[in-house]
This record gives sequence, structure tokens and C-alpha cells, in this order.
Amino acid sequence: MRRNFYILILAGILIAVLFNLPGSTTARMNTFLRDAILPLSRPMAHLLASGHSLFQNKPQTANHAQLLAEIAQLRLELRQAQVMERENHALRQMLGLSAHVGRRLIAAEIIARDVNAWWQTARLNKGLADGIALDTAVITPEGLAGRIIRISRTTSDVLFIVDPACRISARLTRLDEFGIVRGQGVSWRGQASCRMDFISKATQIMPGDEVVTSGLGGVYPSGLVIGHVEQVHLDPSGLYQSADIVPTSNFRSLDLMFVMSCDENPYDAKAETESN
Repeated sequence: MRRNFYILILAGILIAVLFNLPGSTTARMNTFLRDAILPLSRPMAHLLASGHSLFQNKPQTANHAQLLAEIAQLRLELRQAQVMERENHALRQMLGLSAHVGRRLIAAEIIARDVNAWWQTARLNKGLADGIALDTAVITPEGLAGRIIRISRTTSDVLFIVDPACRISARLTRLDEFGIVRGQGVSWRGQASCRMDFISKATQIMPGDEVVTSGLGGVYPSGLVIGHVEQVHLDPSGLYQSADIVPTSNFRSLDLMFVMSCDENPYDAKAETESN
């Protein structure tokens, strides 16, 4: 206790002496202290400047907002480019398919699907005003999708080939064997399927065999791909074979389809005229 008391007394005396020193002596002492702490002043100033930049971040915030705006603009341009590419791809598909089937194709988008009949029907955004007629075939770049069953001026409904109400005269391309394809709906695994009945018992069907439309019946032109054989089994009657068919069109994610018009492909007609 006594020691601390003496220290306080000495400190008080020192402070009193410093306040009563002449001005020149005080100036010399200030100069000495300033030179003594110079090595520490520069790191301290750098530390303070760094702390100031952390709290005063207005320039960084402005730059960050500008970068976000540029990113948003680039994303918008990318989406627009993707939409244009999708439209161009659809047009290329339509031209290629039209040349292949020899019919004019009308591109149509699916605008509605019934939740209770997701795999059976869909509504398209084209109708009578666009040249679509009843009982015309609807295809995708992968193959046959169905036929038009209802129509209005601006819309039309397509019945998919996987609907049990759908019947198609078909042919096995490798074997040139005929049969009837009908829809089987969707399996418990969520796979859309069809079945080809009335195939001769003597026919050696193999998994992977291609099934196409025969052209009989007048609704579907010949040669449209329906699907491929997955499994073959003998009908319970024992009179013919049946084959489970996996459709080539993906009915789960369809959004764009092509309706075949009744008139010929204008490009083929022009080429035929020029050749004559």
C-alpha cells in the first residue's frame, strides 16, 4: 500500500513539473516522443485505414449492384437466345419431317393437359383457322403421337396412341408382318405402352423390332414410327402372338407437336412441277 502511495506521489510531481516546464523544453520533449513512436505509427495508420474501408463500403456496394445488374441482363439475353434456338430447332424439325412424310406439317404447342388423363389427351393451340382437320395424324420428331379427335376454330384435342381407345393398323418393318396396335395406358412404373395384337404365330419376333403404321384405314400415313417391341407372348386363345410396344415419343414431357395436313408438302409439289 505504501509503495503504491509513493508511486502516485511521484506521478503527481512529474505531471506538475511537465506543466511548469518552459515552452522550449516542452517542444523538445514532443519532438523526442514523436521520433520515438515513428516506427509504430505507420503500421497503426495502415490498420486504421483497413478498418475504415470495412465500415465505409459505399463504393463496394455500388460496384456490387452494378455487377448484379449486368448478371441479370446477361441471364435475360441467355433466356431469349434459348427461346430463339428452341423455335429455330422446331422449324428445322418441321421442315425435315415435312420432307420425309410428304405432307405439310402444322406446328402446335400443348396448352392444356387433363390431370386425370395426362397420358391420353392434350389440347393444342391450333385449330380450323390454321388448316387442321379431324382425324389427322399428330407426330413428333421421334414418331407417331396420336390423332385429332376434337377441334374448334383456334384449338384442337389430340388422342395419344397410348390411350386404350386408340387403334392403329401397324406393321413390323423387319418381318413385313401386320397387326393392330392399341394403347395400354401407363404401367405401375410410369411407362407409357402399347400392344400389337393379331400377329401370326409363325412370325419370329425379336425385342427391338420396329413397328410402323401400315397406311391402312386412311387416318395414318404409312411408315410413321410407333415404337419398338419390348416383349412377345402368345395370346391366351393360342391363335396369335402379341407384342408389348414401347412408343418412341416421350408423352411425359411433350410440349411441341406437328399436325399433318391433308394437302401435300408445298416443297415436294414444287419440286415435282419443276421436274415435269
